Amino acid sequence: MPNKEMAHTKPRLWTADFSLTLGIALFAFMACQALNNGTPLYIANVGGNTGYAGSLILVFSACAAIARLASGHVIDNMGRRRVMVFGAAFMLAGTVLAIPFPGLIPQIPFRAMQGFGFACVTTASSTAAADVLPHERLGEGIGYYTLGQSLGMAVGPAFGIFLCSLVFPESLFAGAAGVCAVLTILVSCCNYEKHPERLPKTSEYRLLAARRQRAASEGEPASQTQEGTETKKYPLLSNFIEKRAFVGAIPMLIICLGFAIPTSYTALYAEQLGFPNAGLFFLIGAIAMTLTRFLGGRLLDIVPPRALFFTTVACGIVMFLMMAFAQNEYWLYASGVFFGISMGFSFPLLSSMSVKNTPPERWGAANAMFYLANDLGVGIGAFAWGLVADAAGFFPVLVGGAAMHLLSFIVALSLFPRGK
Repeated sequence: MPNKEMAHTKPRLWTADFSLTLGIALFAFMACQALNNGTPLYIANVGGNTGYAGSLILVFSACAAIARLASGHVIDNMGRRRVMVFGAAFMLAGTVLAIPFPGLIPQIPFRAMQGFGFACVTTASSTAAADVLPHERLGEGIGYYTLGQSLGMAVGPAFGIFLCSLVFPESLFAGAAGVCAVLTILVSCCNYEKHPERLPKTSEYRLLAARRQRAASEGEPASQTQEGTETKKYPLLSNFIEKRAFVGAIPMLIICLGFAIPTSYTALYAEQLGFPNAGLFFLIGAIAMTLTRFLGGRLLDIVPPRALFFTTVACGIVMFLMMAFAQNEYWLYASGVFFGISMGFSFPLLSSMSVKNTPPERWGAANAMFYLANDLGVGIGAFAWGLVADAAGFFPVLVGGAAMHLLSFIVALSLFPRGK
């Protein structure tokens, strides 16, 4: 009987608002990764090399980093929906314009627009996801939310590879623009900020909105969001940099230096080895990621973070070694299982660490730090490993990716708490 009573009182997780944020994450990351993985193939088709393709990913990530720093403060002060709508529109424009203006040089400003818009959407949507979750299930909910991100990161590359196989080279941008159009519609529907009363009773955003409303009715200053307590005034630099989120952001930066390799260059690597259907690597990874998310969502609130991150790193190292020593195409496809498990645990774990270590009124800045680390890791990694691949081939690149995973675990040991 006690267990049944607890089950009935357990706050609801899968609300319409939460499902919408998951859909936004899916389409945003799907468009991003289709472009990131398809761009090297497109560049090769129009006469460029791997190094140039890597530099375009760096442009994307650099502009995303700038947007992260700016948008976190804006999200905390002006709202989530405004930033999402602006970002989706900017991302759509940068993708559509690439169709009538093909070639190598025009890709630079278009990739910049895509990166800026993507950063605005994903920083705001991840903050929105935390807003609409009940406090008791925050870690579990973030785990499920990042399922949308992870699926987008797994399905997106396969979609981009498929688009590049079509006769029309700019089909990549036409297909990605369609995904961005759906994304724009979804973010326009995210209006929970106008109706906080429909959120779970223990939602941090609902509680914060109630405190602000109560303070306003009592004639207190707008900055007083808690009874008798004034919200902290943050220094100018801290408006954009949330140091408390570094516990998840720094390991994320390092591990993404490794993840940049499979997400950006698997198609080219498979092509060099003569293996067909590189998209199967990502499809298998998506399946493994989905199972990991549904089976392991609750582990984020139960298992000590060090133990869970060790699993992530171990699977990532196995993936890189299988890719490096692939004897046939089946080795490459099978490594996608470990790719899915590694990404399936790492993103929600590190995201949850960043958010839980930060007060709710600073979640926008915390998410900005986390995704800034993601962007910098992928951008720098794609650029650097592209140069290495041009000079020495993919074997040292894959070994280097394994080393980045190991280094991220060593750093995490010094940052993660010892308990749950």
